[in-house]
Amino acid sequence: MRILYHHRTRAEDAQGIHIQALIEAFRALGHRVDVVEPGPARRRRARDSRPASAAEGQATDGAKSGVEDADATPTLAGRRIPHWLYEVLALAYNVPAALMLLLRCLPRRPDLIYERYALFSCAGLLVARWIRRPLVLEVNAPLSLELQEHGDLVLRGPAQRMEDWLCREATRTVVVSHSMAEIFADRGVPREKLLVMPNGVDSRRFHPAVDGSAVRSRYGLEGCRVVGFVGWVRPWHGVDGLLTAMADRLRGGAAERVLIVGDGPAVPALRRQARALGIEKAVIFTGPVAQEEVPAHLAALDIAVQPDVTSYASPIKLFEYLAIGRAVVAPDRPNIREVIEEGASGRLFPPRDWEALGAVLAELLDDAEARHALGEGAAARIEQGGYRWVDNARRVLEAVDEGNQRHVVAGA
Repeated sequence: MRILYHHRTRAEDAQGIHIQALIEAFRALGHRVDVVEPGPARRRRARDSRPASAAEGQATDGAKSGVEDADATPTLAGRRIPHWLYEVLALAYNVPAALMLLLRCLPRRPDLIYERYALFSCAGLLVARWIRRPLVLEVNAPLSLELQEHGDLVLRGPAQRMEDWLCREATRTVVVSHSMAEIFADRGVPREKLLVMPNGVDSRRFHPAVDGSAVRSRYGLEGCRVVGFVGWVRPWHGVDGLLTAMADRLRGGAAERVLIVGDGPAVPALRRQARALGIEKAVIFTGPVAQEEVPAHLAALDIAVQPDVTSYASPIKLFEYLAIGRAVVAPDRPNIREVIEEGASGRLFPPRDWEALGAVLAELLDDAEARHALGEGAAARIEQGGYRWVDNARRVLEAVDEGNQRHVVAGA
């Protein structure tokens, strides 16, 4: 198949991971992928639409530069702009985006348009209708809701109406959790249009055989039991709760450490919190980490923690934690229970109950056999659930085929 992939994201964090990983997964299955995206560097990469070999890698965690994040201040040419102006510009971007898509479609029409949803972005749907090709819309967050709660959305009504319209009119709408599917179903999107597909991982790079000893040596962690978080650190990730949960043990002088891998807007406050709690010497902040070093940093952990998560998200870091084969601890939310089975592939605690998190961590820190068993269950869960990017790419194409077959039968 020839797939035209369209997105409006400049980020290199989890958004960038997801984009590049799925593109490479489609190519690994032998399909040609042309990419339409903002920025000259991305356009240069878009010219390479050759299928990827099995040996090619994918992006992992990187620097943050996304414009769709609720905690981001809108900018234009490096200057801050009002939210209302950003939203108007987001609407206006559909004009050049549609032109770019049409120009890419004219020489050889794609068999499928795949679009990563962005606020007020409808170019993919318009062009798919013009050239009469199916559109798969990937929605990683209900942005009209998320930006109201964590951002400063001005055109709230139009944003939600356009979001719901896009999800209804796409051939299939991919959502990353059943919780998110319920949000859209309650807003009138037909359930048969929704394809629930959690995020995934590149198991060639994240697997239990990855060696974390060099990372342990770098940060003086030999002989320590290490609890950690990996990723772009936002306030709502609850890493402050992780420090609270570990404070008593760290002050007690045990050979235990907390490793915070990555950077983000919450890091300065976390450093201040560690000093206030008297645990600054036992909490290590790595700062930004090169993409290729992320698996080894994960392998340096004994326990990998997802302190908190929005109720509809599918954190990529969670799948990386599982794939690396470490004991995983996460909040007991419905979207997390879709992936983790309590006591088998991870441990769950009541959301934002930091005392309960501390109790779970203490139990695991004192029981090496339990950590090992959980790690084995975590790695097995990736295979059991099919939580690999190539599995996701295959599911998308199968869903499009099923939709086309239903359309033919209905037309007959």
